[in-house]
Amino acid sequence: MLTLYKRKPDGKLLYAEYWIDESQVVEHIGTVGTSGTTSRADFPGMYRDEEGFKSEFLKRLTDQGYKQASELDGYILLIQYPMKSMGGSKRDLWLKDKATEALTNELGWKGLGFVDGHDMGKTANPVTQYALNIYCFVMDEELGIQAIKRVLKETRLDYTRIKIASRELNSDGEYVLKYSAKKGLEFYA
Repeated sequence: MLTLYKRKPDGKLLYAEYWIDESQVVEHIGTVGTSGTTSRADFPGMYRDEEGFKSEFLKRLTDQGYKQASELDGYILLIQYPMKSMGGSKRDLWLKDKATEALTNELGWKGLGFVDGHDMGKTANPVTQYALNIYCFVMDEELGIQAIKRVLKETRLDYTRIKIASRELNSDGEYVLKYSAKKGLEFYA
C-alpha cells in the first residue's frame, strides 16, 4: 500500500492510495476524514509487476501535487488505557487487538493515517502505574482524535477509560494530553 497526500489552497487535505487485492489493484481517493471513492482494475493488466504500477501511480499523482506522508507534517497520537499489572490481563490483550483492528479500519478508510504499533508496561509516572499504549500516525490531529474517540465509543472498547495524547511527528517534544475520558487526570507516557 502507498498513500499520498495533497494540501489544497483552501487548507483541505486530500489522500490517494493504492493496494493490490488478489488479482486487482484498488485505488482509494478522497478528502482526509471521509471514506472517499474506490476503484478497481485488473492486475497486472498493462503493468508487469507492482513496481511498474507504483511508478506510474507516483508519477501521475505527484504531477498533480500529491506527496508522500514523510514529506509532510503529521502527528503521532497515543491512545492510552490503564492496566493493573505489567503484562496486562487477558482482557487487556483482547482490548489491544480489538482496538488496533477498529482503529486500523477507521483511520485507513478515512485517509487519516494508520496504527503504528503498541506497547504495554510501566508509565513514567512516579507513582507506579501500568498502561497499554496504542500509537497512531495521522495527518490531521483534530480529525484523528475525533475519529479515534468515535470509533472506540461505537465499538464499546473501554472508551470511558482512554487518554489521547499527541506530538508532532517531526518533533522531539513531549506528548501533550488532548483528551481524557476522566477529567483532571495527568498524562504519563
